Amino acid sequence: MENGSINIEEIMAEIKRNIKEQGLTANMLSFEDVPYRKTAQGGSAAEAMDYLTSHYYIQPYKELKGNPIKVFIKKTLRKLMKFYIEPVVFEQNDFNANAVTVMRSLSDGKTADLTSKVETLELAQKELMIRLDKLERENNELRSKLSGENA
Repeated sequence: MENGSINIEEIMAEIKRNIKEQGLTANMLSFEDVPYRKTAQGGSAAEAMDYLTSHYYIQPYKELKGNPIKVFIKKTLRKLMKFYIEPVVFEQNDFNANAVTVMRSLSDGKTADLTSKVETLELAQKELMIRLDKLERENNELRSKLSGENA
């Protein structure tokens, strides 16, 4: 790197050298093999429901890292604002838990209701197929009688 500029060719050459030294090949790993954290977006309803069920709880505070002076100041501010922040977060967690429970029960209820409807429709379809078969046989008999009388 000269004068603060980035040399992409050098970086790529170094990466290629590292890959060659480690003996890695292109067929060793695909994107499907790479683990990743799923989000609620872009999946089925069941996947979204699983995500909601496992991620409804919110932590009131994030872990503090870094400069000890900043950490001390942030901890002090947290203690001063605790009376204000924690009740809101706990209330949100209660709401989230109840919302997920309602969504899950609605989802389960719809599935059972749809299954019942599908079974009813399949039964009705079988009955209609039997009636259709019977009417076709009856129609064929009547046609054969008509063609026998006309002959």
